[in-house]
Amino acid sequence: MRSELQKRIFTACMVVFVLSFGLILFAVSSYLERRNFAELKDKALYLTALLDHSDLSSAQQIRGAGETRITIVNADGSVFFDSEHESGKMGNHAEREEIREAFETGEGMSERYSETLLESTANYAVRLENGSVLRVSMRQDTIWRLLYNMAWPMLVILLLTALLSIALASRASRRIVGEINKMDVENPDDRGIYDEMKPFVRRLISQNQQIHRQMEAIQEEHRKQDLLRREFTANVSHELKTPLTSISGFAEIMRDGMVKDSDIPHFADNIYKEAQRLMALVNDILKLSHLEDIDDHPSEERTPVELLSLCREVTSRLAISAEKTGIDIHCDGESVTVIGVRSMLEEILYNVCDNAIKYNRPGGWVHVFTGVENGKVFVHIKDNGLGIPQADRSRIFERFYRVNKSHSKEVGGTGLGLSIVKHGMAFHNGQITLDSTLGEGTDVGLYFTPAP
Repeated sequence: MRSELQKRIFTACMVVFVLSFGLILFAVSSYLERRNFAELKDKALYLTALLDHSDLSSAQQIRGAGETRITIVNADGSVFFDSEHESGKMGNHAEREEIREAFETGEGMSERYSETLLESTANYAVRLENGSVLRVSMRQDTIWRLLYNMAWPMLVILLLTALLSIALASRASRRIVGEINKMDVENPDDRGIYDEMKPFVRRLISQNQQIHRQMEAIQEEHRKQDLLRREFTANVSHELKTPLTSISGFAEIMRDGMVKDSDIPHFADNIYKEAQRLMALVNDILKLSHLEDIDDHPSEERTPVELLSLCREVTSRLAISAEKTGIDIHCDGESVTVIGVRSMLEEILYNVCDNAIKYNRPGGWVHVFTGVENGKVFVHIKDNGLGIPQADRSRIFERFYRVNKSHSKEVGGTGLGLSIVKHGMAFHNGQITLDSTLGEGTDVGLYFTPAP
């Protein structure tokens, strides 16, 4: 960083120097041009006054007067006198710019540039009383001539400037980088630093604060996840322990011959029921684990799924279970399609409908219907069953949470069905609504984004 900063400072110094030097040369050249014309005009006016009061033959006396060239042009344009050349050998000057202007207006100026000599000639002409024109000329250096003449001094100045710029750039970059290196990025402080660096330091402070908040949020999330894992492990252990204890107890009594032959079918039936309960619990745990794995690593392909036909398949599968308890289950509505995983959507619908049957009353009903509302595809599962108490509604989607534990045991619930529904809906970016009245029934709404 220091090397790059040093290069930039040095480059800036040199650019400023070259531009400044160029502007100074231009200003000097303009000043010299104005001064030369002023001198020419003064000399021309002096000579005019002199010649107007004497014979033109006296002009011969000023031949060879330094760097100033003097020319007298007759009214017809022929050269009467020139201080550097023989007048007889010079052509007609009537069309020279400064001469023409002097004949017309009384005075004229011009400047002619020689690319070969890299210099220009300034000319000033004034009309005399006798009708002839006096012209005074002077060679003046152009800016390029000045540069050519000052080449060596400029190279020396440029070298000295470069050395000084390197030294200043090195010192400035060392000081700037030193301030940055001394900064504590963990606890930055904008006191005692350059004003230009204060916005950077304040932004660094803001980012540090944001990172600390994010780290605290991540740690809090980890604590919550750890707490959920521990709670889940404890719940699983408890749920598994109950059927295993029953199976072990019944098997031990049968092994020790403490059961009459007539009671063996009863004990075997109890073992079978507990084993089925254990298998259902393990299956639900595996399903929940699979859903959580999909949340972290989506792999299953999403396809268009028509929900009305899927609901009819689910209610058809549950028809026998509903008939055993005298529950009437039926399905209707609009044909609606969403993009999702069919097996997961089937599991969601099955669990909600299964709960509606299990927590119903003899002779009750379950109505499943589909449609579109406010741009969302919905499936409502409505029943006239037991209903859910107000205090339990916010927790029924938690793992192993049961509103009525004794009734859940009677109907064989694992306490994971609605948790599976919650994870499945989250995977599909869906929403769940719950409307329930104790003793009157429950309405569960599942809302999805429609397929494009």
